[in-house]
Amino acid sequence: MKSVLKTSAITIGVLALLVVGGYYFFTQGSSTGGNITKVAEEIEENDNKAVAAEKEDEQADSNDLKMSEGELQVYMHQMTHQKIAASKKKGAVEMTPEHIEGLLTIVNAYAGDYKHSDFYLATLEKWKEGDFSNTVNVHNTIWDWHGGTVGRATGFMTPEQEQGFVERKFR
Repeated sequence: MKSVLKTSAITIGVLALLVVGGYYFFTQGSSTGGNITKVAEEIEENDNKAVAAEKEDEQADSNDLKMSEGELQVYMHQMTHQKIAASKKKGAVEMTPEHIEGLLTIVNAYAGDYKHSDFYLATLEKWKEGDFSNTVNVHNTIWDWHGGTVGRATGFMTPEQEQGFVERKFR
């Protein structure tokens, strides 16, 4: 029973974060930027339906943690925005230990279903340890996978820039 409740709580939390991330994604960008915009639109639409379904069914099983690979990529991509410098950023998801742990739970549960599961696991494990040195590479790799045309990461923000970003986006 505790496992089902924990799974349900994690699922609701991840879905809520995706909705918030989708909202930020939409409120920040123009229509350029490749397929990431299209994926974000689909995520927001699907998340609204999923959140409603979760409220109706508190006894959901662990399959509800499932996240498509595209959704996972967009979520991770938006998390990198807290750390990287780029000419344009669409969307933002705060890079918190809870978000990182939630994504690790999902990737570990469904690693066999993701084409790039090794990439996600290596990335998230480093982030979990507080090592964000791979963030520019992670951003640009996902950006390339989605055909990004604007906003390639050029480096890291300074600690002051990052703090300002966090204050503007999440506080």
